[in-house]
Amino acid sequence: MHVTPLKRTTLTDSLLTQLRRQILSGRLQPGQQIPPELALCEAFDVGRTTVREALRGLEAAGFVQRSGKRLVVRDPRQVDEHERDFAALAARVSVRDVYESRKLLEVQIAQLAAEHHNSLDLEELEGRVQATETTDQSGYHSADAEFHTAIARMGKNVVLAEIYETSRSLFFHLPTYWRLFGSTQSEPDRLAGIDGASGGHRRIFQALAERDSVAAAKAVFDHLDTVEKRLIAVIDPSAAGNAGAGGTRHGLESEASSLTKKG
Repeated sequence: MHVTPLKRTTLTDSLLTQLRRQILSGRLQPGQQIPPELALCEAFDVGRTTVREALRGLEAAGFVQRSGKRLVVRDPRQVDEHERDFAALAARVSVRDVYESRKLLEVQIAQLAAEHHNSLDLEELEGRVQATETTDQSGYHSADAEFHTAIARMGKNVVLAEIYETSRSLFFHLPTYWRLFGSTQSEPDRLAGIDGASGGHRRIFQALAERDSVAAAKAVFDHLDTVEKRLIAVIDPSAAGNAGAGGTRHGLESEASSLTKKG
């Protein structure tokens, strides 16, 4: 296997990119087993956490697949262009990128949902809330995505709903999440730390049920802001104090305030 020294910044992204290139170039052949974690650590002079994150990225992007406990290279011709583009983008996207975008979009979505939902929409959303109240990791992630997507549909704006649907892979499946959910926390503690035992979901639901567009927009903004800070605190504790600070935070709060005052 050809080895190129890694830059010391964004080690996971550098390793993910290099492994992906070796698959695309044929240095790692279809059907070939990815070397063991320890071998990769020694070859690239990185820690095991970095290796695990990069391997999760390869698997999520479709470049490798599991065969028992092994990771085996897929034929890159079977990986469509969307997956390739997504893998390249994923290596560059941060938690803040994701949540800045989600706040700007979902604040408006929540306001529309509060104004235009019907009783069936609300019944469905309540079921989505209940589904997030679980200690099962994979079940939580799926239910969380479905909860936010259901709100996008409740607004009855076809364009916004379509934008949200097509952005789900960016919002819910980027490497920033692998870093967190590969940690050693217990399942209940990890889920509670991210969403406060789904309290954020409940507050959003209540505001929507009361058709309070101002409260709904604020609940969504606060919920996403809290999740962003907690993700950053787990991924990079030294940066946690700056999460959402400065011009970006102020600008998003101003945006949320101006949106909720409309009408």
